[in-house]
Amino acid sequence: MFKKSIVLFKKLHTFAAELTNKPKTFYKMKVKSILAVAAMSVALVSCGTKEAPVSEQLVGQWTGVDSITVTVLDSLGTPTTTTIAAPIELEYIADSTFTAIVMVNDSTNVTLGGIATIADAAVNFTGSMTCAQTLEVTGNMTLAGADTLYVNYTGVNAEARMTHEGKAMVVRKVVEAVPAQ
Repeated sequence: MFKKSIVLFKKLHTFAAELTNKPKTFYKMKVKSILAVAAMSVALVSCGTKEAPVSEQLVGQWTGVDSITVTVLDSLGTPTTTTIAAPIELEYIADSTFTAIVMVNDSTNVTLGGIATIADAAVNFTGSMTCAQTLEVTGNMTLAGADTLYVNYTGVNAEARMTHEGKAMVVRKVVEAVPAQ
């Protein structure tokens, strides 16, 4: 009988040891599971959609209206101001250059070109404008959503005593796919 008691005691001791070890293992597994879930959550959040940089969002063809104010000083310094609204077509290329054509009337187009400098969301540019005279241009572009762009610029030709100020609102052009033949 004494032998049976020892065997029973050993079995109970083994059973008790298993019970006391289970919570440690259980808690270790629980901590590992929580860490795994946290790591998966971080991975999923970081894989979400990210907004493309401004330099990429600007690339493409844009069309809209340019509100233009041209001021010319006569020989006495008296300003003559003309204000018009004209269609504008702008193309921004991935190398941060752009060209724009402002269609003043059926026979007069003004060509504007420049190089953009991008810092975060701010887009500034310098360039030139070719009309009756060549003007040095500075300005900025501001994205409003994915498909609207505001362009503000000032062109100056000190020798001709001319200032050309433009404020354009352009939208992204829908490019139609050419059917394959």
